[in-house]
Amino acid sequence: MRGLAVLLALVCVTYAVDCNANALPRTALQYLENHDHERFICNFGTYNVDDAQNPLFQVGDRSRWFKLQPYLIALLTSKGVPLLWAGQEFCENYWVPDVGTARVGLLRPVRWDDFYDEAGRGTVSLVRKLLKLRRTAPQLRAGAHFFFNDWSRYQQQGLLLFARYDAEAYSLVAVNTSDQDVWAPFWFPIAGDYVEELHGGALGLSDVRALEETWLLVPSNYGRVWTHRAG
Repeated sequence: MRGLAVLLALVCVTYAVDCNANALPRTALQYLENHDHERFICNFGTYNVDDAQNPLFQVGDRSRWFKLQPYLIALLTSKGVPLLWAGQEFCENYWVPDVGTARVGLLRPVRWDDFYDEAGRGTVSLVRKLLKLRRTAPQLRAGAHFFFNDWSRYQQQGLLLFARYDAEAYSLVAVNTSDQDVWAPFWFPIAGDYVEELHGGALGLSDVRALEETWLLVPSNYGRVWTHRAG
């Protein structure tokens, strides 16, 4: 369940600090990757590119790029300031040891050619879609948030659900870190129609009744963002 622990860390709160009798709002910097650690794809399998099998030359298995998708959806819809480390948007896959001089002794330039293969195209397509959504949806940038903490309904099945909302819109974000599609119940607080932001069309929800059970299908290693807009 390490993946869910990472996602839970993304569900943060905004707080304030006092400075000269003024309350200054602060929020978290959210990230999955940075220069201090192996690339996130390494969590889903590695292999060695060195004939001598030197462990320093293992890399993350980019054929499993699809497993990054729920984490990217959560990162770019969560409260806080999202950070994408160089190359993360097209599945850079360097492994970094936890200790030793090899952490800084090996050159790890971004491999821009990876932008063009299946993993690179698939990852960057999702990132671009999410960045556009975040840019056009104020509730995802500065709105309130609520995390639905229900182990038996959600987390136990590899799901994480949270809401982002303001006076104009309510978005439910649901991500699935498991390898199976999952059906889960949810009780929307606002009645009406909900647009699915990632793919639209028939994936939207029509005539939802407030506070009545609605069953949602969340695809494996992916997610959904359903939005209701005022008016």
